[in-house]
Amino acid sequence: MRRALKRVAIGAVVLVVLGTSGVMCARVGERGRYVGEYSTYGAGPEGTRGLFLLTEELGAHPQRWAEDLGRLPPGAMLVALGSCQQLMRREITRLEREHLRAWIEGGGTLVVAGVPDYLSRDEMGIELVSAPGECRPTEGLIAMLDRAEGRRQQRKRETDDEGGEIEDLPDMFRADPAGTYDEIVEQGGLPEARVAIGTAAPLDGGPLVGMRQPLGIRVSSELSRSTLLRLDGPDGEPAAVRVDVGQGAVIVLASSSMFQNRDLSTQSGGVLFSRLVREHGNGTVLFDEFHLGVGQRRSLMRYLRQTGGGPVLLQVLLLIGFILWRVGASFGAPTRDAPEEPAGTASYVEGVGTLYAKAKDPKGAIDILVRRSLERIARHHHVTNRAAPQLADELEARHRLDAAKAVRAIHEASSQTPGRGGLAKLAARLDALTDAATA
Repeated sequence: MRRALKRVAIGAVVLVVLGTSGVMCARVGERGRYVGEYSTYGAGPEGTRGLFLLTEELGAHPQRWAEDLGRLPPGAMLVALGSCQQLMRREITRLEREHLRAWIEGGGTLVVAGVPDYLSRDEMGIELVSAPGECRPTEGLIAMLDRAEGRRQQRKRETDDEGGEIEDLPDMFRADPAGTYDEIVEQGGLPEARVAIGTAAPLDGGPLVGMRQPLGIRVSSELSRSTLLRLDGPDGEPAAVRVDVGQGAVIVLASSSMFQNRDLSTQSGGVLFSRLVREHGNGTVLFDEFHLGVGQRRSLMRYLRQTGGGPVLLQVLLLIGFILWRVGASFGAPTRDAPEEPAGTASYVEGVGTLYAKAKDPKGAIDILVRRSLERIARHHHVTNRAAPQLADELEARHRLDAAKAVRAIHEASSQTPGRGGLAKLAARLDALTDAATA
């Protein structure tokens, strides 16, 4: 009884521990604290899960895009969020840029907020640029590494009064471990938000929008543009620009900070995005998670399956297999039965013949030799009837003419009466005829 209670107690403890771990993992997953910045999976202050939920409330059918840009749905809105201080986890390839350009010209809408590497002025005619030193980190370990890299490029040593350098970290940890750790993990303060005002539809007449660390927007002079937002007043620098490309459009925002969870409500990022979605027509909204590090590139088989080429490829493989089966050759010649070992040497045959001759019954000895020869021939050709005439007829029916001739010669030899020493010669002749019949 006590053993049973002990087992029940142990089982209860294990269940409680596993249940607690599951609840903790679920809570951490819901918070999304360990997701990258600007990801719609992130529920922390730097994530954009709030923007995703807002899009659901708007009825725009949001989707997290976790693959390359090779098969974007037509007429959708693709949203790329980021900043110049956070490099894209995956670079946009040349093939992706070609697909993206064709998709926009076919009626898609691209919204790029604060990601300088997403656009190229040579391909789209519009880009995001930053002032010198604007996107360089100033605090923590990343700033130390950045300063060390700068000194390496300049090929000289410099002193820095802002904090310890990367080469001095071991000595700093020995002297003041706690203070050095705080310095390494230190983050710069949150930059002040700059006010942007709407100057064109659909953002005119809306509330002021707060943007942190906005970048500059440069547009080729030959393109027609519409400035949607301006910084610090109606005459300030452009903060949001729309450029029509074919049947679609590219909307560039100088920053995406107002879309983060901490600023979505206080800096009017939710109102701004709602107006962009409604202007788009409440169609499907895609959030690019792939270039933030989520998902994986499409394999060849996945690409063929998505493009409908899987059944065609399967039929081609079946056709190739059928052709190889029909025209292909087997490896090596067909196998044959191993030849039987020889009965013995000539001296052995002569000795046996002499023994039979002394037995005063040469006729019986010849009958035994003939019967053994016919059995070997019948077994070799898989014939059940071992009588000489019937065996010869069966072999002739199978077009084994040489074998049939040898069988008849063996049958004729059975009627011969050998003289002294002739039994050995007759045995040798029977062996030769048997070999000819089984060759």
